[in-house]
Amino acid sequence: MEQGSILKLSPVLGLEQVENHRKHKPEETIVEMYASLRPSLLSYAYQVVGSTGESEDLVQIAFLKLFDQLQRNSHILNIRSWLYRVVHNLAIDHIRRNGIHESAVAEWLSQRSRAGSVRSTEEELIQQQRISDSLRILNERERHCLLLRAEGLSYQEIGGVLGISEKAVSVYLARGLKKFEVQNETCA
Repeated sequence: MEQGSILKLSPVLGLEQVENHRKHKPEETIVEMYASLRPSLLSYAYQVVGSTGESEDLVQIAFLKLFDQLQRNSHILNIRSWLYRVVHNLAIDHIRRNGIHESAVAEWLSQRSRAGSVRSTEEELIQQQRISDSLRILNERERHCLLLRAEGLSYQEIGGVLGISEKAVSVYLARGLKKFEVQNETCA
């Protein structure tokens, strides 16, 4: 990897320094990235699969795959986006194998929305049902775009994770948000 492309990764990864992994062991690079990216990757994996244990496994597998790629001196332009894509693909494969429903995503969104507020049990159930209803009206791409955007990924990174263009990400986000607005107007 060229020194110039390594320097571009620093702001993307959120690391203070990213040295050329050829100069030091890939293990050191992996440890640094694991410490900084693990929490957000776990959160995304949990959104998709709905299981803390499975999320941990998927993230660990993704980092093992990254380690293999670094050992082979593979050229990865955006490691953060690459890791999200691997976790996304692993999670989708897991869901397909196990037939998991989207209720886990609705539960996660419900927990996230109530983190800063105190609500009655009734209000929480109503909110959870609204989120669940809203998620049902979204197609898979819209749902994944919205979830990845909620995790703070850029349009470019979301496109890389899902294998679509930035323009498509923009369209899916706009459609998904519009469906949310329409659904919530009818519920209000």
